Amino acid sequence: MLMKPYEFNMDECIERMYNLPRLESAITEVLNYNTKLKRRFLTLKDAVLYLGAINTRMIAIAYIIRFLLPNSSGRTQIFDNKKFWKHCIGTSIASYMIADAIGLCDKERIFTYGLIHDIGITVLDICLPDYLDNIYIMQLQKGMHQIAAEKIVLGGITHSEIGMWICREWGLPEEIAEIVGYHHSPFIDGKTGNMVKIMYLADSISTNYYESLLGTDTTFLYTDKIQEELNVPKELIKYIAENLSQEVDKASRIRIFEF
Repeated sequence: MLMKPYEFNMDECIERMYNLPRLESAITEVLNYNTKLKRRFLTLKDAVLYLGAINTRMIAIAYIIRFLLPNSSGRTQIFDNKKFWKHCIGTSIASYMIADAIGLCDKERIFTYGLIHDIGITVLDICLPDYLDNIYIMQLQKGMHQIAAEKIVLGGITHSEIGMWICREWGLPEEIAEIVGYHHSPFIDGKTGNMVKIMYLADSISTNYYESLLGTDTTFLYTDKIQEELNVPKELIKYIAENLSQEVDKASRIRIFEF
């Protein structure tokens, strides 16, 4: 129904959504966290009527994906899931703040995409835990950047490619697959849109935050070309970087972001 928003019955769709565990609280909490309106959304119907079908679809997709995956602990022995999840939240927050400032894409949608942009890591955690542990060790002990470590351990493959594959296998919207697949390489095919570029910049900011959580000296440097193309002020990037830790801690207190 949500994939065809002009052909569905709103009341019937909401009734079906009530059958998904905790989806009502997920949608209302995300909306109440992000909105600047002087009101609170208390019911699923209230939130859906405000968001519309397209934005509701984005939140529902992210929420349902969580149910497609096993428990949060995964199978790795060394990899720190909780710190990694903070990076995902940080990317969501940074992308939302950039989109809010420059107005080139839907800030609610990109916030949701930020939560699943690294789904390839989750696939590794579930399917190839020993490989992910080896990648993590190379990050911690050798100070190697995650992408470089992945290419060494996985024979040239990265979590981005794995994530894009799983998105397409599950039949998710192509714009999600592109964000997941190209958020580390926004110029790879010469035609990536603004959302991919914003996610690249947000992920870069949040990756530095993540490296600080790991206690490494690694710094991820983004390309100035992206910043210039998006017309993002350096002052904004600095502000986000300085306040990201506080914002992540704030968001982590919302139940659907708990890990």
